[in-house]
Amino acid sequence: MATRTTDDMQTVINLDQSNIKKSIILLDGRRESIHLGQKLAIQDRDGQSCPIYFDILNSSNVFHNSLFTCLSITLATHSLIYNSTTSKALRAWFNHDENAKCETITLKQISNILDIQPSYRAFIIPILRRVKEYSLPGLSSEVSDFLENEHKWEQKGGGSYYTLITNDPEKGALTNQELHNIHVNLNQGYASRQVSTLAYTLCWFFIGTGVRPVQIVRMKRKDVVIHDRAGMEVTLRIPLAKGQGSISDEYWIRKAPTVLAECLISYLDMYSSSSKTDETPLFRGTPSELSAMVTKTLSALPTYSERQEGPIRISPYRFRYTMATRALAQGASDAEVARLLTHRSTSCIQFYRASMPQLQKPIRQALGKEMDYFASAFQGRLIEHLDEASRAGDDDCVIADYLRLTGEALGACGTRAECHQHAPIACLSCPYFEPLIDAPWETLMVTLIEDQEIETEPRIKQINSNAMAAIQQIIVVRDSRMHEGVA
Repeated sequence: MATRTTDDMQTVINLDQSNIKKSIILLDGRRESIHLGQKLAIQDRDGQSCPIYFDILNSSNVFHNSLFTCLSITLATHSLIYNSTTSKALRAWFNHDENAKCETITLKQISNILDIQPSYRAFIIPILRRVKEYSLPGLSSEVSDFLENEHKWEQKGGGSYYTLITNDPEKGALTNQELHNIHVNLNQGYASRQVSTLAYTLCWFFIGTGVRPVQIVRMKRKDVVIHDRAGMEVTLRIPLAKGQGSISDEYWIRKAPTVLAECLISYLDMYSSSSKTDETPLFRGTPSELSAMVTKTLSALPTYSERQEGPIRISPYRFRYTMATRALAQGASDAEVARLLTHRSTSCIQFYRASMPQLQKPIRQALGKEMDYFASAFQGRLIEHLDEASRAGDDDCVIADYLRLTGEALGACGTRAECHQHAPIACLSCPYFEPLIDAPWETLMVTLIEDQEIETEPRIKQINSNAMAAIQQIIVVRDSRMHEGVA
């Protein structure tokens, strides 16, 4: 017997493969009996039908028994709609090319996932990964390697496996909601000293460049060229990781994003000493050690994935996949994306295109959730007057928009920490911002929309979108309070 416990539920699951009937406690606390080979007709607490298609499983098939065990576990840890969609995805996969008869899944069956509808593809890999994690039968050695070391399959099969890798919700490209959640928690972790300067800089290096761990390991301090400290102008010389028999050093020159540039300047200043030379490694450690540091740092933070209904699984390669898909979504050519990823050819880029973020929309609909990038963008505390602010009476706490609203006050800063972010745009997603409920939010929204329409830099557009989403949340809260007051 195996016992799985979380903060608010406990379930006991028998891992004996011959057991085709189980009694489980659902995530919502209900107890249900499930049977291998029998469809479970069930509704969630809101009355929505969420059938679980156990009837596609055959008790004489060892792989099907493994799937039954894994679904038993996810029923106790994930919502009914998630499990229902997973079973629908398995049914669609089984209906293709006699996959239902297979007792050992090979790369052929993995490739068949690409032939089912896009909204189901991302649900199959996680359930297969659970089969492997629980050491259950039914997977070939090559499939196990693919599930565990997906980055090694970057160009295998002509790159076709990248469609599955980048669309994998546990190890592939991050959604906008997940990426924003990581950014917020990483910054808060650093501000609270939970995250060291070394770990913070390393995390942002992966986030901001999408390079492979081996490329960072090969970088020297001289490969970070600071042109303008005040303007955060930094150029990176990133070694190419893969060559074709070449022994000469080749580099990819790229301007560092502003956040990363600021991190690198602080990091190099902090770790500067007479023993450090231009040839000193930028980050000491092996590729696996640096990867482990990033994974450990981010896994310790309270991140949350809406589509996975739990913490975000982190690996450096996820930022690589995310950068590629986002670049394509913003109109980059195959050649530009290949250069961004330091590929020597464009052969794999077409498979990134097959995993464009638009394919996440059907998944969101299937889950019944809206995974907006800027969900929870506003995290501050609304106030009616400045004398309600945490730093009431301190003129330095007032946040005003001199550029767009000729100095009208928008709210107050609730912390005395030194901040060099762009106010008031950065303030809108800061947990210490205390906005005035009656500030001219509609006027600011219009000016941000106008700014976004003329802005050509995608990253700047995203910053404005974040601020606009926060403003929208403030307006909703304001209007609801006004409505309650009238009532």
